Amino acid sequence: MRISRTTNNGVFINTSILKQNIDVIKSVIPYKIISVLKSNSYGLGIENILPYVLNKVYKVAINDCEEFIEHKLYNYPLNFILLFPEIDPDTISLILSYKNVEISLNSFEMLKILSEFRDKKINVHLEVDTGMDRTGFRYDENINLPGNINIVGLYTHFKNDDIEDNIEQIYRFYEFIERNNIDLKGKDVHLLNSAGVLNYYKLRNIKNEKIQFVLNYMNSVRVGILQYGIVPSYRYLKLKEELSLKNCIKIKVDFLGTKLVKEGESVGYTNRYFYQAQKDTKIGLAKVGYSKIPFANKLLFDVVTDKRRFITNSIGSISMDVIGFDLNLLGENEEVKEICLFSENIQIEEIAEKNGYPVYNFLTSLNSLKKYVYGGDEISKNIE
Repeated sequence: MRISRTTNNGVFINTSILKQNIDVIKSVIPYKIISVLKSNSYGLGIENILPYVLNKVYKVAINDCEEFIEHKLYNYPLNFILLFPEIDPDTISLILSYKNVEISLNSFEMLKILSEFRDKKINVHLEVDTGMDRTGFRYDENINLPGNINIVGLYTHFKNDDIEDNIEQIYRFYEFIERNNIDLKGKDVHLLNSAGVLNYYKLRNIKNEKIQFVLNYMNSVRVGILQYGIVPSYRYLKLKEELSLKNCIKIKVDFLGTKLVKEGESVGYTNRYFYQAQKDTKIGLAKVGYSKIPFANKLLFDVVTDKRRFITNSIGSISMDVIGFDLNLLGENEEVKEICLFSENIQIEEIAEKNGYPVYNFLTSLNSLKKYVYGGDEISKNIE
């Protein structure tokens, strides 16, 4: 076995591409951008993303008060929407002590608690449940708001990226507005998420009075993984390429070395029933596994040597800490300099499609990996 360990490994975030992606989104859709940085920016780290999008977005959406305080977001000069705020009175009181917080009002239970703060003017985004059947007031419900509740925004969440379902949910959003006699003027109206942004022109061209009424009042969109140059599903890859959106993250992993697997031998725990070499095969060993990334049986590796660059497949089963990959292309006098699971040459969406799970799984599993931000080829800042 030949040993050739690499260094400086972790998640690398190209902030130049991140900012370019936001510029692309703003150029194709005529609405203000609400950057969704919930769940610690989908695992990438709020502190790694927020400073670079700060001057390019309208507002930021996060999970809750805990996330707001942990990352000291009260120090930033823009408003934060708490999508899933805690509903106990003590935490609500703490939330209301900050001027740059807006609360997602999404249940009668929360409404009852907020109504008890009679001396406080509370800015809320009213969430309408139009089919997600999760949080939000049902589209067929009536609500009565006390005088201390100030609606600064209304929104819903699309349950998938199917255009017909999107249309039905917009109908229901319209029904809720009509039922409750809500004036949309001067309010943030945001229905579209990342998938909705990609479907925007299809929706815009639908000749329906109710659809157009809602879209005409819509003035902002919630953008999550799209700002990282990642689309919600594999079927949007062509559109992603047409829009010139680019993946802004790569995951560099340790290269442990090479090994020769003889014809008929297997790699990993599940022996010949999972993978059996059809010929003598040179493999590489990467120090990464399901302790760091989601369990996946089909991965691609971007291999950089001292002479060239190529893409190759994983071999055998993924284990907790080691993955094998095909290195038959590696020459005898060639040295591996870098291996990446994701990069500008490997589409995360393709990996997710091959393994049959949502692309979000990859991002939200990266919390334990070291993060780096850089503006070009060289690392400029190590956040953690």
